Amino acid sequence: MAWNENEEDVVKYRVLFFVLFAWLLAWGASVALAGPVMGKGPESGDQLTDRPDTKPVKCIGLVNMSNGMVLPAGKIAASLKYVYVHKDSLYDGGEEKNGSYNGKYDRVNQCVQVSAKAGLFDRFEARVMVPFWDKEFKRKAGNPPTHAYTSNLSGLGDIVLMGRYAVLRQKDGDWLNLALGAGLKLPTGDSDAKNKPPFSNAHTYLGPGAQLGTGSWDPKFELGMTKMIGRSRLDAHFMYTLPGEGDYGSRKGTQFKYNFGYGYALNKYFDLELELNGVDQQKHRYDGDIVNATGGHTIYLTPGVHWKITDSSHLSLGVPVVVYRDLNGYSATPERNSRYGLGEDYQIVTRLGFSF
Repeated sequence: MAWNENEEDVVKYRVLFFVLFAWLLAWGASVALAGPVMGKGPESGDQLTDRPDTKPVKCIGLVNMSNGMVLPAGKIAASLKYVYVHKDSLYDGGEEKNGSYNGKYDRVNQCVQVSAKAGLFDRFEARVMVPFWDKEFKRKAGNPPTHAYTSNLSGLGDIVLMGRYAVLRQKDGDWLNLALGAGLKLPTGDSDAKNKPPFSNAHTYLGPGAQLGTGSWDPKFELGMTKMIGRSRLDAHFMYTLPGEGDYGSRKGTQFKYNFGYGYALNKYFDLELELNGVDQQKHRYDGDIVNATGGHTIYLTPGVHWKITDSSHLSLGVPVVVYRDLNGYSATPERNSRYGLGEDYQIVTRLGFSF
């Protein structure tokens, strides 16, 4: 797919360049500062000498994806994750549309997710993810289209319950960690938010992508892999969500997420990481009909850093930058009635984690 060469693209490329430059600069500075305190010499680079337990330096889990690790029986981990997304550009495929159209034109989604997982018995863990949303979106209406109103929704989203089984484990002599999992998204979020005029003339309720919850029971299936190599780790994770029927004739589209990541422990305090995150989202149904301006395929490149505050706590930051998009949309006559996909240039992801 060819990129649209305009000033917006130049800005996006510059953002990506500066994020990667800052990431590499932090890596170089940390290596320089860490050199003489990492061990007794070149041969002991993976061992700590300034902590009495001399545990090997390890990279923790990546910030914007899962992995193939399973907690040992009796262990518990918890995290608080914050995600910020601002979508303010309309796209037909990968081409940005710069006109004025009826419908959505700006959206800010903020999510605070509380997660906990526990090793219930050997090779098996259970986890729960509880999201709290704050959503704001703006719409245009009229001829010519002008701002009509701003909607704000906040509250509990749809809770997810998952179980994961370790098929392979490096600590048992296997060549990598491999885990299979399955779970269910529960309809715990409110799905009753209504449209305001003039949009209420066509649809009484907001679409499934705008609600706090979908009103559906959605099975989820996952495959995760992790390979630990000294201070390095290689991760891959795949998640498939099969949506059920939601409220008021709505149904979110099938979703496939795929992720690949690399992390490196600079020292006992800091890790650096780089991820490739892909989301293939199929079109939603709204009042029983397919909505052609929803869904699409987006790929992010995510540089990140982890601060290992203690042996059992950490703070991580990642910035997913869009490097490819193919969003669904369509043109209409008159042009103001065209509908296009709403996309962002980047996201901000932070995670505060604890283990017990």
